[in-house]
Amino acid sequence: MPSPVRSPWPDAAARTRGGVEVRLRPQRRDDRDLVAGFFAALSPASRYRRFLQPAERLSEGMLRHLLAVDGCRHTAVVATIDEECVGIARYVALSGEPGVAEVAVTIADRYQRRGIGRLLVEALRAPAAGAGIHTFVYLVHPDNRAAFGLLRSLGVQPVWSGGLFEGREPLPAPAPAAA
Repeated sequence: MPSPVRSPWPDAAARTRGGVEVRLRPQRRDDRDLVAGFFAALSPASRYRRFLQPAERLSEGMLRHLLAVDGCRHTAVVATIDEECVGIARYVALSGEPGVAEVAVTIADRYQRRGIGRLLVEALRAPAAGAGIHTFVYLVHPDNRAAFGLLRSLGVQPVWSGGLFEGREPLPAPAPAAA
């Protein structure tokens, strides 16, 4: 059994720009059914935009990778509405670039373009900064209009890079601890 991961933040509630309450919580290593079910319910187009290749289902290896959160180098947050998983966002630190992490945001098809992606990214910022991450990197497929909208809302200007768009977002430095 995997060791428990210290939660990088408490469960929280947030509201979409339409006023819908979204519960946010850290993804856990034992969220196998939640993660597998969430990705299985995505449309083929959404799975393609997330994995940048056709993916009818998650391979066992990919599922293990997605569940291997450690609260430091790999952190994920789950968004739910009325107990239904509607989105998952994660960052994974890049081994070749200290302080830089790639971010992936996936929103259930019927909940896209409602501001949930932004809520998820905002929930990742504090744990990332606390783990020494100073820059988020976003890789976006050229036809992913929803992702471009999210990046625009974050003030990130993506540039063309090797068949994808890449956006980099510097994170604010963590606030100093009170004495």
